[in-house]
Amino acid sequence: MKFLQDQLPHAMFTLLLSALSLSALAQKETIKASAYFEIDERVIFNGNDLDRAFSSIPKNSSARVVGYADHAGDTAYNISLSEDRAQAVVDFLMNRSEGRLDIISVEGKGELPPTNTDAGDALARRVDVYFDYTRKNTAVKPAPPSPPSPSHVDEKPMEESFEIDTVSKENIVMKGLSFIGGRHFPTRESMPELYRLVETMNKYPTLEIEIQGHICCDYTKPDGMDNDTGEPILSKNRAKYVYEFLELNGIESSRMTYIGLGSTQPKVFPEKTEEDQQTNRRVEIKITNL
Repeated sequence: MKFLQDQLPHAMFTLLLSALSLSALAQKETIKASAYFEIDERVIFNGNDLDRAFSSIPKNSSARVVGYADHAGDTAYNISLSEDRAQAVVDFLMNRSEGRLDIISVEGKGELPPTNTDAGDALARRVDVYFDYTRKNTAVKPAPPSPPSPSHVDEKPMEESFEIDTVSKENIVMKGLSFIGGRHFPTRESMPELYRLVETMNKYPTLEIEIQGHICCDYTKPDGMDNDTGEPILSKNRAKYVYEFLELNGIESSRMTYIGLGSTQPKVFPEKTEEDQQTNRRVEIKITNL
């Protein structure tokens, strides 16, 4: 570095040093996630792994999508199958990201070599997604300022939990929690509402709840079709998602139950707009003990 400083003009050396410093603050990262399909299935798949990966990457990331099939069927069929599976995952990702994810490549590679186990063949019926993004190096962050003395702390902290009327024990309506149509996964913008529910469960340690899932639109069947699992229990799976989210965040399962109520209790009827439908795609929290 001393040699460079001696050889380069001061302005150029400073510019080079700044560029090196900025590169040290950022690091290229890749997360791989997979979606798995049943035999001959082209559209419906298990997207749990994709959602976990997607929730952990920053905005303006990119993705490379590669589809596969197992060795059943001929070569042309398997290439077509793998291409359709890859496109189904692309549609899923674009709907999930609302245009904030850049799909840079989509490819169907056809069949993978046969294995000696059924499990291996099942693992071949998949689409791999490589999420690429730039992560800032948090190790270079400056030291945080000293906390203010008690006399300067705002007496009214920011509200992070739902307030519960301990007398009426009315249901907690999660107004900021909504779900992707036909799926049991919440929209990305809904995640703060889920963390708010975690804070509520921690704030009231004796609180016990029933998580009630709801759907919109179809009033002719007991429940809706879950496009992620292929089961006609969409509202139940939405409630189960919230149940499992709370459990993963340290809430005891003994304090919670969940149930799917289908479209039996709409908040808006008839539904005239997409906003009306989104209002009915919801989860409410019934207080069973406090």
